[in-house]
Amino acid sequence: MIVRIQVVKQVYAADITTWLDTNSTLSVSVLSLEPRINWYDFQNSNNISKLNTQIDVNQEYKFIINVSSDQGWDDIEFINITAWYDNGNESTTYNNSGNLGGNLNLFLQYENTTGTGNNAVYRMLWPDDEATKGTLTEVVSTDPSGSPGNTDCYNITFPFTPGYQFRYAPNPANSAAGYNDLKSWNFNITVLDTSNKIDYKINEFGIYSYTEVASAGMPTIQGTPGENATAASSVSVITRSNNNYSLYVDVDTLVHTQNPAFTMPNTTVWVRGADVSSWTNFDGNNPIYLYGDETTYLNASDNDTSKMASDIDYKVDIPNPQQAGDYNATISYFLRTQI
Repeated sequence: MIVRIQVVKQVYAADITTWLDTNSTLSVSVLSLEPRINWYDFQNSNNISKLNTQIDVNQEYKFIINVSSDQGWDDIEFINITAWYDNGNESTTYNNSGNLGGNLNLFLQYENTTGTGNNAVYRMLWPDDEATKGTLTEVVSTDPSGSPGNTDCYNITFPFTPGYQFRYAPNPANSAAGYNDLKSWNFNITVLDTSNKIDYKINEFGIYSYTEVASAGMPTIQGTPGENATAASSVSVITRSNNNYSLYVDVDTLVHTQNPAFTMPNTTVWVRGADVSSWTNFDGNNPIYLYGDETTYLNASDNDTSKMASDIDYKVDIPNPQQAGDYNATISYFLRTQI
């Protein structure tokens, strides 16, 4: 018997030596431990940016910042905005600009008291009178980075009004962020969390010059011919200037109110006060400088929103003889701000 054995060959697929699987993913959440200033601006009341440009005194402006915290808003502790006139040196810092005076520094502060927004304490720590703060606003926003988890984000607006003597600073010429223009106002926005981690932004703005004689008293004198008659009381002169300045006074010829033919020259008029320590009479041609002179300017660091000289005295040497009656003369005060 012939036995035949049939060998059946089973065919398998070719050998598999590689395999690529792309169905799995790796997820990584990077949480920033530091707060983030996503964007900021410095605007006027019409929401126009005033970064690197001059602003007016006695008008409201606002710092606006968008801040995120991946740790939740209760991790934010302070937002500090400091600004200072650099006094021609970019290495200066807040309250270290080389001169004293409330019109040279600004410090606005946000303190997070509840961790939920809209209940923060808004302070102006400096100055006392040379600027005023407005009403802080907080608006819930969306984090532009799309961070997951416990991220909170707010737009926060810090309004303030610089006073009349808020220090003059020329228009910054460089529009890039940073401290890159001398004799400008530098500012620093810093966000601080509970672990002392920070984010900050820096930039500049300028201030237009401002000059005003806000008010001046009107002296009255009564006397007889031959008398050196002094006004019954001193008068005040209130001025406003946000840079070094000079101030002079001049007096016209005294003219009889009933009969203009009778006059007394201004050389009969004497004045003292401010920086004029002793009685000085007008010479008929030149004014008398109460502060500074034709080439000298003083008092850039005056505090408050104005300066009052309350010690201005007048007297008149009434000629003998002199027609009786009332005489009037215009007193002119000329205030010049140094540019």
